[in-house]
Amino acid sequence: MHILNTSRSLISLFLLLILSGIIACSQEVESRKDVHTDLKKIMEKRKLAIESKDMEAYKKLFFLEYLDGGVNYETIIQDMQNQFSDHDKIAFTYEKSPMNYKMNTARMVSTVSYQTEKMEKPVYHQEKTMFRRVGGQWYISGGVAVGLF
Repeated sequence: MHILNTSRSLISLFLLLILSGIIACSQEVESRKDVHTDLKKIMEKRKLAIESKDMEAYKKLFFLEYLDGGVNYETIIQDMQNQFSDHDKIAFTYEKSPMNYKMNTARMVSTVSYQTEKMEKPVYHQEKTMFRRVGGQWYISGGVAVGLF
């Protein structure tokens, strides 16, 4: 009888562990899906801000402590402000791509392009956009090139 009770206990424990693992995995998948959706929204907001030349909306997308290869927040903002001043119309596209996510940081590798009314062909650039989540909000924290057009 003791062996039967021990076997039942072990089976119950095993099933509990499997169920816990399934629940944990499904929560992680949902979390990844939510993060990917949030990052796509950031990129769409970036596209809209660039194409509507909305500097205030553009600024809100970037982490204030942005620093990547010696380029900081002020440099990123000033570069786009210069582009807004120099061009009547700017088209921005990005290739939707998978992302890597860990805790409060993420990275998307995609091809972006800029084209203005003064350009015959768009400028393409492979961008490794870095994101950081602060206070539940995602911001671009690295990877945006300056002086592309």
